[in-house]
Amino acid sequence: MNWSDVETNWEAHVPQILTRWPELEEDDVLATEGDRTEFGALLSRQLGLSPSVADSEIADWLMGLEPADAVMDPSRDSERIRDAAAHIPEGEDVYAEDGDFGDEGVSDRPIGRDT
Repeated sequence: MNWSDVETNWEAHVPQILTRWPELEEDDVLATEGDRTEFGALLSRQLGLSPSVADSEIADWLMGLEPADAVMDPSRDSERIRDAAAHIPEGEDVYAEDGDFGDEGVSDRPIGRDT
């Protein structure tokens, strides 16, 4: 993946970054706004790395980002289901009927009508 893709969707990548570098603070990562130079400087400062080592770590992380078709391959379903458990809010009943949360029973409004 290219850094420009990461920079464009910076906020979406912050959770992955915090998983990879748990020593970083979310606000500090967000403040870099996806600028690779600033993010590298943050890694250097917070982890005590030289700028070249920080850049190397960023490059390694970029190489580890998987394309969507690889992530969504059916052979990895069980792994993805296990990983999803980390994103279930505390107190949510994972066995609750999905229909209880959505609007599946409500028809879409015709285009151009408010009612």
